[in-house]
Amino acid sequence: MNARVVSFIPAIGLAAGLMWLVPAPTSAQTKPGIDNKNVPIGYGLDKDQPFAGADPDGTGLPWKEPPAAEVEAAKKTPTPHLSDGHPDLTGFWAPAGWGYAVTQGGVSADGKTRYTQRGGEGPVQSAQKKRELKNRLEGPNLPPYKPEFVEKVKYLGERQSHEDPAFKCAPKGFPRVGPPTEIVQVPDEVVFLYDTVNSSEQNAFRIVSTDGRGHDPSLNPSYYGDSIGHWEGNTMVIDVANFVDDTWLSQNGTIHSDAMHVVEKLTREGNAIDWVISIEDPKIFTRPWVIERHLIHGLKGGHALEEAPCVEHDYNHLVNDDRN
Repeated sequence: MNARVVSFIPAIGLAAGLMWLVPAPTSAQTKPGIDNKNVPIGYGLDKDQPFAGADPDGTGLPWKEPPAAEVEAAKKTPTPHLSDGHPDLTGFWAPAGWGYAVTQGGVSADGKTRYTQRGGEGPVQSAQKKRELKNRLEGPNLPPYKPEFVEKVKYLGERQSHEDPAFKCAPKGFPRVGPPTEIVQVPDEVVFLYDTVNSSEQNAFRIVSTDGRGHDPSLNPSYYGDSIGHWEGNTMVIDVANFVDDTWLSQNGTIHSDAMHVVEKLTREGNAIDWVISIEDPKIFTRPWVIERHLIHGLKGGHALEEAPCVEHDYNHLVNDDRN
């Protein structure tokens, strides 16, 4: 067995163990004497936790941002360090933005329990959705495509419901999957777990090697690339390369080539992480595309999230932005 594959097993086992050992959020558990017919059984942010509007910097991406005051308050707490002196990244971090929940409904005549996916406690409001759509088309920090690719991206974005690989069960891939929801840091590796409850893809994860190795030229290109990490002071710097070229960077038709290269940086300060990615693609970008988000440790809502039940996408009835 490939030595690198063997090295993954302890980290994945540890991650899975942590997810099973910690109880599910209270909202996901049955309480004695309480009608649980309409309680969220899957993912849902705590309704009392405010989140800023989606896409604060006009990237056209759905990753939401905690309020600046919350981030600054979290940074004032002590930063935990490991025995090697590096910051400890392990923990459950505020999801960077899904606001949906799965709700148990009534029992049908044939005895089947019905479940529905509904707008949850996140900031999914009509006015914000309009702003999101505007940013998708006019945001100040959209991907910097070369002129010859602009029309293709626009065409794909307008036909997202029919062209998006994510609607055809393809993995979102990195960096579209966004910041990690849970991080498990062990010697020589860091494991990133992702909240993909609002996607056909489940149990997405990445293994970041931190043992000093370089990229393996024998590896096949993949959706999440080959991630090699090292420390620069208190910042974990991850070089990600060797991607397939059939994923999008967002829902907006934002294609990339097989030359895409991503530098990902995580800097923990107190109970917050500054997460910054720089996406380079010399074949179709005019310059690197830089995106920054902030994560807060241990927000209300519990630990790692439960798996979402399968939600079929009725492909034949999906519509484009022009309703066709």
